[in-house]
Amino acid sequence: MGARIVWARDLPERGRCYPNGIILIRHGMSERRTLSTLAHELGHHYYGDPHCTPPANRRAWRWAAHFLIQSHEYAEAEIMDPSPGAIAQHLGVTLDVIHALQESP
Repeated sequence: MGARIVWARDLPERGRCYPNGIILIRHGMSERRTLSTLAHELGHHYYGDPHCTPPANRRAWRWAAHFLIQSHEYAEAEIMDPSPGAIAQHLGVTLDVIHALQESP
């Protein structure tokens, strides 16, 4: 996608995307949080979001959800346990990703 990923130790938020294609990801997060955050920031990069507004954030989480999860994987996880937390755990993502997927049209 042409983005450059940089790991940052002192980043207050989980991730940040700059218009020049640099994505900062906070170092030291869990694998699930890192994966979900990186996909979210890639969503911002994909859409070229110049600012982090609530609508841009929702769109980036939806992009991340569709990027990370295939519909059959979600269906299998939902059969095992329909609670959002259990689905997130089974799929190795955060609740942000699951909620975005559930709110998607």
